Amino acid sequence: LLLLAISIVVIISQRSKNRNLRFLQQQQEANQEIFNLMLAQNQKMEEGKQSEQKRISEELHDGILGQMNGIRMMLLGLNKKVDENAISMRGEAIGKLQRVQEEIRTISHELNDASYQKFHNFIISLEDLLKGICEVANIDYDLDYDEDLDWDALSGNIKINLYRIIQESLQNCIKHAFANKVNLKLDSTDHMLKVSLKDNGRGFDNKKKKKGIGHKNITSRVHKLNGEWSIKSKPGKGTVVTVKVPYRLAENESRINGNEKYKIAEKTSP
Repeated sequence: LLLLAISIVVIISQRSKNRNLRFLQQQQEANQEIFNLMLAQNQKMEEGKQSEQKRISEELHDGILGQMNGIRMMLLGLNKKVDENAISMRGEAIGKLQRVQEEIRTISHELNDASYQKFHNFIISLEDLLKGICEVANIDYDLDYDEDLDWDALSGNIKINLYRIIQESLQNCIKHAFANKVNLKLDSTDHMLKVSLKDNGRGFDNKKKKKGIGHKNITSRVHKLNGEWSIKSKPGKGTVVTVKVPYRLAENESRINGNEKYKIAEKTSP
Protein backbone atom coordinates (compact mmCIF):
# COMPACT_ATOMS: atom_id res chain seq x y z
CA LEU A 1 0.00 0.00 0.00
CA LEU A 2 2.87 2.34 0.84
CA LEU A 3 4.57 1.61 -2.48
CA LEU A 4 1.27 2.11 -4.30
CA ALA A 5 0.71 5.45 -2.59
CA ILE A 6 4.23 6.57 -3.43
CA SER A 7 3.75 5.51 -7.08
CA ILE A 8 0.50 7.46 -7.34
CA VAL A 9 2.13 10.59 -5.91
CA VAL A 10 5.07 10.28 -8.32
CA ILE A 11 2.76 9.78 -11.31
CA ILE A 12 0.56 12.77 -10.37
CA SER A 13 3.65 14.91 -9.80
CA GLN A 14 5.14 13.89 -13.15
CA ARG A 15 1.91 14.60 -14.98
CA SER A 16 1.73 18.03 -13.37
CA LYS A 17 5.30 18.76 -14.47
CA ASN A 18 4.49 17.58 -17.97
CA ARG A 19 1.46 19.85 -18.11
CA ASN A 20 3.53 22.81 -16.93
CA LEU A 21 6.21 22.00 -19.49
CA ARG A 22 3.66 21.80 -22.33
CA PHE A 23 2.14 25.09 -21.18
CA LEU A 24 5.56 26.75 -21.22
CA GLN A 25 6.26 25.36 -24.70
CA GLN A 26 2.91 26.59 -26.00
CA GLN A 27 3.55 30.00 -24.47
CA GLN A 28 6.97 30.17 -26.12
CA GLU A 29 5.48 29.16 -29.47
CA ALA A 30 2.76 31.83 -29.11
CA ASN A 31 5.36 34.46 -28.21
CA GLN A 32 7.46 33.44 -31.21
CA GLU A 33 4.43 33.66 -33.50
CA ILE A 34 3.57 37.12 -32.16
CA PHE A 35 7.18 38.18 -32.69
CA ASN A 36 7.14 36.88 -36.27
CA LEU A 37 3.87 38.73 -36.96
CA MET A 38 5.39 41.94 -35.58
CA LEU A 39 8.43 41.50 -37.81
CA ALA A 40 6.23 40.88 -40.86
CA GLN A 41 4.12 43.93 -40.04
CA ASN A 42 7.19 46.13 -39.60
CA GLN A 43 8.58 44.85 -42.89
CA LYS A 44 5.32 45.66 -44.72
CA MET A 45 5.23 49.11 -43.14
CA GLU A 46 8.80 49.76 -44.26
CA GLU A 47 8.03 48.56 -47.79
CA GLY A 48 4.97 50.83 -47.90
CA LYS A 49 7.03 53.74 -46.64
CA GLN A 50 9.71 53.19 -49.29
CA SER A 51 7.06 52.86 -52.01
CA GLU A 52 5.42 56.11 -50.90
CA GLN A 53 8.77 57.91 -50.81
CA LYS A 54 9.54 56.70 -54.32
CA ARG A 55 6.13 57.81 -55.58
CA ILE A 56 6.50 61.29 -54.07
CA SER A 57 10.02 61.54 -55.52
CA GLU A 58 8.64 60.74 -58.98
CA GLU A 59 5.88 63.32 -58.64
CA LEU A 60 8.32 66.02 -57.57
CA HIS A 61 10.79 65.23 -60.34
CA ASP A 62 8.35 64.68 -63.21
CA GLY A 63 5.74 67.24 -62.24
CA ILE A 64 7.08 70.09 -60.11
CA LEU A 65 10.65 70.10 -61.43
CA GLY A 66 9.42 69.95 -65.03
CA GLN A 67 7.21 72.99 -64.55
CA MET A 68 9.96 74.88 -62.74
CA ASN A 69 12.37 74.24 -65.62
CA GLY A 70 9.84 75.62 -68.09
CA ILE A 71 9.28 78.76 -66.00
CA ARG A 72 13.03 79.24 -65.56
CA MET A 73 13.58 79.09 -69.32
CA MET A 74 10.77 81.58 -69.89
CA LEU A 75 12.22 84.05 -67.38
CA LEU A 76 15.73 83.68 -68.79
CA GLY A 77 14.41 84.56 -72.24
CA LEU A 78 12.66 87.65 -70.83
CA ASN A 79 15.53 88.74 -68.61
CA LYS A 80 16.58 91.77 -70.69
CA LYS A 81 13.24 92.59 -72.33
CA VAL A 82 11.08 95.51 -71.15
CA ASP A 83 8.35 95.66 -73.80
CA GLU A 84 4.66 95.10 -73.03
CA ASN A 85 4.73 91.52 -74.34
CA ALA A 86 7.65 90.68 -72.04
CA ILE A 87 5.82 92.21 -69.06
CA SER A 88 2.74 90.14 -69.93
CA MET A 89 4.78 86.94 -70.19
CA ARG A 90 6.45 87.67 -66.84
CA GLY A 91 3.00 87.95 -65.32
CA GLU A 92 2.10 84.61 -66.87
CA ALA A 93 5.28 83.08 -65.39
CA ILE A 94 4.31 84.40 -61.95
CA GLY A 95 0.88 82.82 -62.39
CA LYS A 96 2.52 79.51 -63.23
CA LEU A 97 4.67 79.76 -60.10
CA GLN A 98 1.49 80.25 -58.07
CA ARG A 99 0.01 77.13 -59.66
CA VAL A 100 3.19 75.20 -58.85
CA GLN A 101 2.82 76.35 -55.26
CA GLU A 102 -0.75 75.04 -55.21
CA GLU A 103 0.37 71.73 -56.69
CA ILE A 104 3.03 71.33 -53.99
CA ARG A 105 0.36 71.95 -51.38
CA THR A 106 -1.87 69.38 -53.09
CA ILE A 107 0.89 66.78 -53.06
CA SER A 108 1.58 67.40 -49.38
CA HIS A 109 -2.09 66.83 -48.53
CA GLU A 110 -3.11 63.92 -50.67
CA LEU A 111 -0.93 62.99 -53.63
CA ASN A 112 -3.06 60.43 -55.38
CA ASP A 113 -6.66 61.61 -55.12
CA ALA A 114 -6.01 65.30 -55.61
CA SER A 115 -3.78 64.71 -58.60
CA TYR A 116 -6.33 62.39 -60.21
CA GLN A 117 -9.08 64.99 -59.85
CA LYS A 118 -6.89 67.55 -61.61
CA PHE A 119 -7.22 65.76 -64.95
CA HIS A 120 -10.94 66.27 -65.47
CA ASN A 121 -10.25 66.69 -69.19
CA PHE A 122 -7.25 64.67 -70.25
CA ILE A 123 -6.86 65.93 -73.83
CA ILE A 124 -7.16 69.60 -72.84
CA SER A 125 -4.57 68.98 -70.12
CA LEU A 126 -2.19 67.57 -72.73
CA GLU A 127 -2.83 70.49 -75.08
CA ASP A 128 -2.03 72.92 -72.26
CA LEU A 129 1.10 70.94 -71.45
CA LEU A 130 2.31 71.06 -75.05
CA LYS A 131 1.54 74.76 -75.33
CA GLY A 132 3.21 75.63 -72.05
CA ILE A 133 6.44 73.75 -72.80
CA CYS A 134 6.81 74.05 -76.57
CA GLU A 135 5.89 77.70 -77.07
CA VAL A 136 8.46 78.82 -74.50
CA ALA A 137 11.16 76.80 -76.29
CA ASN A 138 10.02 77.91 -79.79
CA ILE A 139 9.11 74.36 -80.81
CA ASP A 140 6.37 73.56 -83.31
CA TYR A 141 4.07 70.80 -82.12
CA ASP A 142 0.98 68.84 -83.09
CA LEU A 143 -1.30 66.48 -81.21
CA ASP A 144 -3.08 63.53 -82.85
CA TYR A 145 -5.50 61.40 -80.85
CA ASP A 146 -8.23 58.83 -81.34
CA GLU A 147 -11.42 60.89 -81.28
CA ASP A 148 -13.66 57.82 -80.80
CA LEU A 149 -12.20 57.00 -77.39
CA ASP A 150 -13.54 58.75 -74.29
CA TRP A 151 -10.19 59.63 -72.75
CA ASP A 152 -11.80 61.04 -69.62
CA ALA A 153 -13.30 57.61 -68.89
CA LEU A 154 -9.81 56.22 -68.28
CA SER A 155 -8.81 55.62 -64.68
CA GLY A 156 -7.06 58.44 -62.85
CA ASN A 157 -4.03 56.21 -62.36
CA ILE A 158 -3.56 55.83 -66.12
CA LYS A 159 -4.14 59.50 -66.88
CA ILE A 160 -1.77 60.93 -64.31
CA ASN A 161 1.04 58.50 -65.12
CA LEU A 162 0.73 59.02 -68.88
CA TYR A 163 0.68 62.78 -68.32
CA ARG A 164 3.89 62.63 -66.25
CA ILE A 165 5.59 60.36 -68.80
CA ILE A 166 4.74 62.77 -71.63
CA GLN A 167 5.86 65.71 -69.52
CA GLU A 168 9.24 64.12 -68.78
CA SER A 169 9.74 63.20 -72.45
CA LEU A 170 8.96 66.76 -73.57
CA GLN A 171 11.47 68.14 -71.09
CA ASN A 172 14.08 65.80 -72.56
CA CYS A 173 13.31 67.19 -76.03
CA ILE A 174 14.22 70.64 -74.75
CA LYS A 175 17.18 69.80 -72.53
CA HIS A 176 18.93 67.20 -74.68
CA ALA A 177 17.44 66.86 -78.17
CA PHE A 178 17.37 70.56 -79.18
CA ALA A 179 14.39 69.76 -81.40
CA ASN A 180 12.26 72.35 -83.21
CA LYS A 181 9.26 70.08 -83.85
CA VAL A 182 7.51 67.36 -81.85
CA ASN A 183 4.51 65.15 -82.59
CA LEU A 184 2.41 63.53 -79.86
CA LYS A 185 0.08 60.73 -80.97
CA LEU A 186 -2.40 58.76 -78.83
CA ASP A 187 -4.03 55.65 -80.24
CA SER A 188 -6.13 52.76 -78.89
CA THR A 189 -6.68 49.23 -80.17
CA ASP A 190 -7.95 46.08 -78.44
CA HIS A 191 -7.88 47.54 -74.93
CA MET A 192 -4.35 48.83 -75.41
CA LEU A 193 -3.30 52.47 -75.38
CA LYS A 194 -0.32 53.53 -77.46
CA VAL A 195 1.37 56.87 -76.87
CA SER A 196 4.13 58.02 -79.23
CA LEU A 197 6.21 61.17 -78.87
CA LYS A 198 8.49 61.94 -81.80
CA ASP A 199 10.97 64.78 -82.18
CA ASN A 200 13.34 65.88 -84.94
CA GLY A 201 16.23 66.62 -82.59
CA ARG A 202 19.86 65.61 -82.78
CA GLY A 203 19.20 62.10 -81.40
CA PHE A 204 21.71 59.89 -79.64
CA ASP A 205 23.22 56.42 -79.58
CA ASN A 206 20.93 54.14 -77.56
CA LYS A 207 23.82 51.91 -76.52
CA LYS A 208 25.91 54.74 -75.11
CA LYS A 209 23.15 56.78 -73.48
CA LYS A 210 23.22 56.70 -69.67
CA LYS A 211 19.95 56.09 -67.85
CA GLY A 212 19.15 59.03 -65.56
CA ILE A 213 16.45 59.47 -62.94
CA GLY A 214 13.95 60.57 -65.59
CA HIS A 215 14.44 57.31 -67.50
CA LYS A 216 14.02 55.30 -64.29
CA ASN A 217 10.87 57.20 -63.34
CA ILE A 218 9.31 56.49 -66.74
CA THR A 219 10.14 52.79 -66.32
CA SER A 220 8.58 52.79 -62.86
CA ARG A 221 5.39 54.50 -64.06
CA VAL A 222 5.00 52.14 -67.02
CA HIS A 223 5.43 49.13 -64.73
CA LYS A 224 2.71 50.51 -62.44
CA LEU A 225 0.36 50.40 -65.42
CA ASN A 226 1.47 46.86 -66.42
CA GLY A 227 2.69 48.24 -69.73
CA GLU A 228 5.88 48.50 -71.72
CA TRP A 229 7.86 51.29 -73.34
CA SER A 230 10.76 51.84 -75.68
CA ILE A 231 12.95 54.65 -76.91
CA LYS A 232 14.49 54.63 -80.37
CA SER A 233 17.04 57.15 -81.54
CA LYS A 234 20.01 57.65 -83.82
CA PRO A 235 22.43 60.56 -84.01
CA GLY A 236 20.94 63.16 -86.33
CA LYS A 237 17.68 61.17 -86.78
CA GLY A 238 15.60 62.35 -83.84
CA THR A 239 14.00 60.29 -81.09
CA VAL A 240 10.75 58.33 -80.72
CA VAL A 241 9.37 57.38 -77.28
CA THR A 242 6.60 54.75 -77.40
CA VAL A 243 4.46 53.65 -74.44
CA LYS A 244 1.87 50.84 -74.50
CA VAL A 245 -0.46 50.16 -71.56
CA PRO A 246 -3.64 48.09 -71.13
CA TYR A 247 -6.87 49.86 -70.17
CA ARG A 248 -10.58 49.39 -69.55
CA LEU A 249 -13.26 52.07 -69.64
CA ALA A 250 -16.12 52.41 -67.20
CA GLU A 251 -19.04 50.03 -67.87
CA ASN A 252 -21.22 52.80 -69.30
CA GLU A 253 -18.47 54.06 -71.61
CA SER A 254 -17.53 52.44 -74.88
CA ARG A 255 -16.04 53.28 -78.21
CA ILE A 256 -18.45 54.75 -80.78
CA ASN A 257 -17.28 52.48 -83.57
CA GLY A 258 -14.28 50.50 -84.72
CA ASN A 259 -13.04 53.03 -87.25
CA GLU A 260 -9.89 54.88 -86.30
CA LYS A 261 -10.48 58.61 -86.55
CA TYR A 262 -8.17 61.28 -85.33
CA LYS A 263 -8.76 64.82 -84.33
CA ILE A 264 -5.65 66.75 -85.19
CA ALA A 265 -4.88 69.86 -83.19
CA GLU A 266 -1.92 71.58 -84.84
CA LYS A 267 -0.17 74.41 -83.11
CA THR A 268 2.78 76.48 -84.24
CA SER A 269 4.78 78.55 -81.79
CA PRO A 270 5.17 82.22 -82.59
